[in-house]
Amino acid sequence: MSRVIGVLGMMRTGTSAVAGVLELLGVHFGSEERLLEPNVANPAGFREHKGIIALNDELLAWRGGTWYAPPEARSGWEDDPELDSFRRQAREIIDSELATHEAWAWKDPRTCLTLPFWQSFVPSLLPVICVRGPAETAQSFASMGWAVVDRLEHPYETGLDLWLRYTRDALEQTRGRARLLVFYDELVDDPLGQSDRLAAFADLSERLTPDRRRAIEEFLRPSLRHQRPREGFGEHPAFALYSRLCETR
Repeated sequence: MSRVIGVLGMMRTGTSAVAGVLELLGVHFGSEERLLEPNVANPAGFREHKGIIALNDELLAWRGGTWYAPPEARSGWEDDPELDSFRRQAREIIDSELATHEAWAWKDPRTCLTLPFWQSFVPSLLPVICVRGPAETAQSFASMGWAVVDRLEHPYETGLDLWLRYTRDALEQTRGRARLLVFYDELVDDPLGQSDRLAAFADLSERLTPDRRRAIEEFLRPSLRHQRPREGFGEHPAFALYSRLCETR
């Protein structure tokens, strides 16, 4: 039986780092030509399938939103018959490009907002939710080119709002099932220990050979923590949710 991992979390929370570890463990994210190319925001690569990104954008547009202005949360939207064409596209991507491998995954932060749609295709999905402090995430988010491209007037505040929505949706849509939370600061401080947790959760521990452990350590250490959090937690509700999540460690 194949293993399917969904890497979830707001952008700039370590999703690419976690996906990179999984890739080093032999998890398939799609053929190279179908993956988003590295750029200045992430020179080590995103491991995001272009077809899934495009489909997620279409799903959000159908619901009246975008990745940076999420649609209103509404239960049961994924069952609408109007989504049949989207379902055919999703099935084609999964069956022809991903599910042919023993262990496969996808990573696109938008999936936090569209997860009910995807879970209908992969009920055995193993959710890995990446968590980084809201201030640190928003600061990193605000430093990216998205603020200019998408004309975000207050990118730091938008980053906090999106952190709350993406994280809350990911948590709510995976409630009651096995899931793994990976905290960014713990990944920075103990990359091999967190990789052990990730491999165990995905039932891939046998792939953690000494060579792969060295490759993971080499991959993670230079690529993490480019931003430092602002002082204090503030009044935004994102901080209250983050505090509650930290209590679960």
